[in-house]
Amino acid sequence: MVEGTVDVLELEKLRPINDSNKGSCDNTHTPQNESSQKWNIILEPALAGAMMAINLGQTSLQNFYLKTACTVDLGYSFEVCERGVGEEFRTAEAASQMVVSGVNISRSFVGCLLSTIVLLFVGPWSDCSGRRKPLLMTPLIGMSVMTTGVLLLLTFPGASTVQVLYVVQIPISLGGNFGLLLAASFSHVGDICHASGRDITRTMGSHRAAIQIAHVLGAVCGPLLYRYLGFYGVFPLVLLLQLASLLYVILVIKDVNVNDENKVSVFNWRLPLNAFQCLFRRRDGYKRTIILLMLIVALGDRMLLSAEVLLAYMFYRYKFQWDDVMFGSFIAYRNIVSFIGTLLILTVLKKRLRLSDEMVGVLSCTSYILATSGLVAASSTLVVFLLPLVGIIAQGSQVVQRPILNKQILPTEQGRIYSVLGALESATQTLSSPLYSLLYTKTVSTMPDAWLAPGIILVVFQLLSYAITKRLGIKTARDIEMNASATLDKSKDLSNSKEEANDSNVVGNSVTNKI
Repeated sequence: MVEGTVDVLELEKLRPINDSNKGSCDNTHTPQNESSQKWNIILEPALAGAMMAINLGQTSLQNFYLKTACTVDLGYSFEVCERGVGEEFRTAEAASQMVVSGVNISRSFVGCLLSTIVLLFVGPWSDCSGRRKPLLMTPLIGMSVMTTGVLLLLTFPGASTVQVLYVVQIPISLGGNFGLLLAASFSHVGDICHASGRDITRTMGSHRAAIQIAHVLGAVCGPLLYRYLGFYGVFPLVLLLQLASLLYVILVIKDVNVNDENKVSVFNWRLPLNAFQCLFRRRDGYKRTIILLMLIVALGDRMLLSAEVLLAYMFYRYKFQWDDVMFGSFIAYRNIVSFIGTLLILTVLKKRLRLSDEMVGVLSCTSYILATSGLVAASSTLVVFLLPLVGIIAQGSQVVQRPILNKQILPTEQGRIYSVLGALESATQTLSSPLYSLLYTKTVSTMPDAWLAPGIILVVFQLLSYAITKRLGIKTARDIEMNASATLDKSKDLSNSKEEANDSNVVGNSVTNKI
């Protein structure tokens, strides 16, 4: 049979799991095993390196796009494009932004399409083969090729804005983008937690914390490096971080369970169909309902994040008259507070108070609603800087949503579920970003806070999703308890009937003997 035409049943082949690992899914591991493994580093260095590289190069990439549009496409001199002041510079800057924005429309669509296709094929394939390592390497290779292309374009100038933007977009999209790296990371972490009995919420939370730290460092250091060292001070360091992350994955990371008998090709056209079927298939109890509720939460988080990236700078600049330095300082401060909030969730709410993931999600959504409502009412910079303290655990939804989801699926379904989730998140961002832009454009002059209202409504739906998930969990526990008690009563009745039968036999035998 040819690999590309393997029967779809081959896709459902489960990897062998040792008997010693079966109990880990039910949290029956020993405390000694948990304490010996819960502090081990897994993928934190690779994720931190990749995230820091992205944020280090973000500002420099934007400047490179604008510089290319100004000097190559529009024909302005280098002195005018780098002047920073004057009427001629403002005219050139406005025209350059229009050129870059026009190309970004098609580039974003093409990039989203490519990364979605990659996700839908490689995620299910990793479930069939049990291999997460190639999925971790692919986006890091794409990022490294992208940065190498940028350095070549800087060394040999003359490419147009279209060429520059697509040289950046195509390699990283073919590598699945950062979404594939996250999906593969969570799948690998899930494999380890299922095999070793580690607490999945705290383990994934530590990876989120590493990403937050890297995000702060990259956002703060990137503009400073560009200001003092220029492009050649930023992009070689970005490439170094990406290659270091790639080497870490190659040398340190080992797959947990590998299916050596896998015959499914990564190009099998049935893989995306099987991934969607896996997401929506019937499951025991209320697991499918909980998965769909967490899907609502995940898509809501992506919409909020994309709106924040798209509009936050313009909003703070218009309403509070901030410049880029003030905005960058606020973002760094807010990310530090968010990191402290993540530590509070992992150490206090989860470890000390032992709150469920669903309750942490409810508290997180409440914190976000209060902080965002305060931002609508705020009129001074001081109040804005106090609001992150109100929303200190607002990022908790991103910490607990995937552990809740992971507890509803099999270890051999993680690649398919997370790949579909990543594809849907990418598609959601593609649809929501233009709508947010349109809303902000229509309301910025009369009500600049209007773009925050859809976010508050989304978080209300997320809060309801967590509350319903908690209720379904309680109901499931009651059903299990009732079934267990019913089984116990039935076994007792059976035992009593056997005893009565034995007693009657004894009486019958004694009567027979007397006769």
